Amino acid sequence: MKAIDGYDKLRGGYYTPRPIADFITHWALEKLCNTILEPSCGDGSFLASIQREVSSNHTVSEIEVLGVELEAEESKKAEQYGFPIVNDDFFTYYSQSIEDKRKYDAIVGNPPFIRYQNFDEKYRSIAFELMKKHDFHPNRLTNIWLPFLLLSSEALSENGKIGMVIPAELFQVDYAAEARNYLSSHFEKLTLITFKKLVFDGIQQEIIILLGEKKSDRKGICVLELDGLDELVNQGISILDKAEIKLLDHSTEKWVKYYLTGEELELLNRLNSDNRISTATELFEVNVGLVSGENDFFLSPWNRVLERRLEQDVTPIISRSEQVKGIVLTEEDYSGLRESGKKVSLFTPGDLPLEEVSASAQNYIAWGESQGYNKNYKCRIRKRWYHVPISWTADAFLIRQANLYPKMIINTIGALVTDTLHKVRFLPDVNGYAVAAAFLNSYTLALSETLGRSYGGGVLTFEPGEMRRIRVPMIGADQLDIQKIDDWQRNGQYEKILAYTDRILLYDGLKLTEYEVQLLRSIWNKMRDRRLSRKKSG
Repeated sequence: MKAIDGYDKLRGGYYTPRPIADFITHWALEKLCNTILEPSCGDGSFLASIQREVSSNHTVSEIEVLGVELEAEESKKAEQYGFPIVNDDFFTYYSQSIEDKRKYDAIVGNPPFIRYQNFDEKYRSIAFELMKKHDFHPNRLTNIWLPFLLLSSEALSENGKIGMVIPAELFQVDYAAEARNYLSSHFEKLTLITFKKLVFDGIQQEIIILLGEKKSDRKGICVLELDGLDELVNQGISILDKAEIKLLDHSTEKWVKYYLTGEELELLNRLNSDNRISTATELFEVNVGLVSGENDFFLSPWNRVLERRLEQDVTPIISRSEQVKGIVLTEEDYSGLRESGKKVSLFTPGDLPLEEVSASAQNYIAWGESQGYNKNYKCRIRKRWYHVPISWTADAFLIRQANLYPKMIINTIGALVTDTLHKVRFLPDVNGYAVAAAFLNSYTLALSETLGRSYGGGVLTFEPGEMRRIRVPMIGADQLDIQKIDDWQRNGQYEKILAYTDRILLYDGLKLTEYEVQLLRSIWNKMRDRRLSRKKSG
């Protein structure tokens, strides 16, 4: 597939690979279908597939087809397939000619991928008003593919079907949570096809094929993960009959969980509602670390601190997750980071007028202004650009972007932390050391894979809201030897950690069977390996 020169960045449009367009079209027209809409037809990838399907299948020869395309040059190309093309913005056309006026038996396409700030305000306002009319709540995170998908779903007939190429963000981003809930209720059957390999040339965007049926004899959701387009071509739509159907959860929860088998889902759901397991909000508060506004100025290695005579004007800080190796940050760890030249000193002259800070700090501030650092956005909106606002000091840190797994690190030295990690404050009477030790167990790690977000690089990312939904089994946690776990963590021996914590927390504490614990471990292994494979293939 080739990106449209000069067009992809403007519109978010990419040619759809023929195997995908053919697959979706064949599925959509497999049963009786009188009307079909392509709301973002581009140069006609799907229309070409429809033409081929009509030519080879006499049962769909009388089908009424319509394409809509904003770009005039692309709509002219699409006309070659013999179907009427409306050269207009889809949302404008929708409000004038579809809303409350007509329905379609099938809607297929590959809607553009354009973020809010690049979405032309003229068209965005129409799209958002239409969404609000249907009780959706768009915001500044909403991408253009979302109103395309949701409004197209609303335009389906009673037995209608939708087949679209959608970013895999649908599975996991918060701004699509409302859409997940809606799709779960609007369609009796949903099929989601994903690929281990990236299938769009020239972009790192992971995509899914979404197939929705308003009526179906087989109700539920199934997720199929294929290696690549070859597997889709070789097996065709018969591959849909091989997928396990799972019950749809009518909630805003992320859909990555549907990669699990029915048995795995049942166990995870049971434990997620087990009141013997503590929720994060019962144990700690979590929030983002500080944002300096200019790390090159505010964060310094110790040799610069000495050169500038700023020893009394800096505070220890952890600036990157790789700086914390174990699950306890000690004075020895911090000294090692300073000696190795890491930027672990934050300039903190105080929230004082310039003439009241130390002479060394004044000189350093003057140097920073000579570099223009004071003009950075975060700096210039402060009362004093050189003072980074600091709230509470963290009792512990949580990894924001995890490779193998997330972990909690006890902060014994009172260090500050940047927003590359999250800061944690334990609730009164909570043993923070026990929480950090218990955090590493097969259940919590399996759950974390369904709560975090993973993109093309394979890293598991957590925002504070997602961390607040973490659950930690605490029965028996006070028996855990945190020093032992810390040593294993530093040596990369996570198998030993899990064997140890699972025995105390899951077998003894929750009375889970060996089979259940091994099933939890397999859930974590499967979900972790799946996202890490993206890193390798990317």
